[in-house]
Amino acid sequence: MSGPRNWLLHARYVRGEHDLCVALADKLQHDTSSTHRYAFYIKGSILADVGRLQDALDKFHTCIKLQPHDPEPLKQVAKCLFRQGRYQLSREAYLEADKLSKHPDPEIYAVLAECAQNLGDIEHGVEWARSAVQAGGGERAGALLAKLLLETGKIDAALVAYDDAISSHACGADTLAAAGALRLRAGDPRRAFQLLGEALSQQPTQHAAALALAAMMLQHKDVDAALARLKAALTAHPTCVAAHANLGLALLSKKKYIAALTCLQRAVCAAPLSAGASHDLGFVLLICKRPASALYRLAAAAALQPSQPYTVLLIAIALERLGDSRSDSAYSRAVAIDPEDALLRLNLAARHARAGRFRDAINEAIITAKLLQRENNVHLASSLALLMTSLRDAGVNSSELLDCGPIPSERNSVEAINSPEEDDFAADEV
Repeated sequence: MSGPRNWLLHARYVRGEHDLCVALADKLQHDTSSTHRYAFYIKGSILADVGRLQDALDKFHTCIKLQPHDPEPLKQVAKCLFRQGRYQLSREAYLEADKLSKHPDPEIYAVLAECAQNLGDIEHGVEWARSAVQAGGGERAGALLAKLLLETGKIDAALVAYDDAISSHACGADTLAAAGALRLRAGDPRRAFQLLGEALSQQPTQHAAALALAAMMLQHKDVDAALARLKAALTAHPTCVAAHANLGLALLSKKKYIAALTCLQRAVCAAPLSAGASHDLGFVLLICKRPASALYRLAAAAALQPSQPYTVLLIAIALERLGDSRSDSAYSRAVAIDPEDALLRLNLAARHARAGRFRDAINEAIITAKLLQRENNVHLASSLALLMTSLRDAGVNSSELLDCGPIPSERNSVEAINSPEEDDFAADEV
């Protein structure tokens, strides 16, 4: 594409002087009887930049007709097709451009991997991403390879891909945040904290890194630091559902109930089809002694994600507080979804005890005790001990309680739902 005054066209284009650039391109086309390829190329690039993709395609196709063996206009055609969502045609165009290229082009391989990803062909996407890495694709290729490997469920391979990219290139905040979040998911909080901190040092408003760091801080009960990170994430991404939901739960831990409800309601409004957001809002509504409103939100969460046992458990609790006889079937349904969960079994045992079904309560308590022997959960064991004490006070035969195993000495039970004072909230609207 070399030619007289091409350098001036390029200089004006990269400086954003589009009007002057188009005027010069028109003059060059007039002087060469519309055979100046670079003028068509620059016009197509300007049209693509402003979103006129179909017009840009016409200009690039003219370039291809004037010089069929030049891969650059074909790459731009493929890029426009990709932006239009026509991934199959884009892939075919990139494959043709790859045939015309004299050397391996990492940009072509990376976009071929993205096309394969959008077409659901993840395995071929991984192959193209590996080719992009081998051709020197840098951070983009390494991060794309890790992302595709993660989609195939190969977490260890994705971690290796992120480590190779970070050690070989000066990666940006997005890649560091993704690598840190995956490290946290893989159970390496020390390395995750380091990567997430680097991401935020580069870009303080990187919301994914702020969210992940906030989650770590909440796990370590550092609520104030988590609140600061979540507020920073919302500053950068005001509609982030996870940030609103986590902020609501953090405020709940500080007993700021109204603020927590407000944040969770914003999360539900931002993502009405998010089962997690509806679940969290229903949970806090139960804490705030509004079982009818909680039941409405929890039913929506269960409709979106029927196999989540804790949502069904909260529905059972809400129904019981409303005096609805369907609560028994809801408790049983929660246990049926995950029979090996000690918390579900313990809640079912407590429900039987409250209803006066002591034999059923003992049977569930025995199962819970066996599960806790494997899990070694001190908090649930303490709650089970309180349940056994309540059954003994109710007159249950002591020999039957011995089948539950030894009762731990800890008495600091953790209730599933801790409610604020009665006079803090008005009665629920049924």
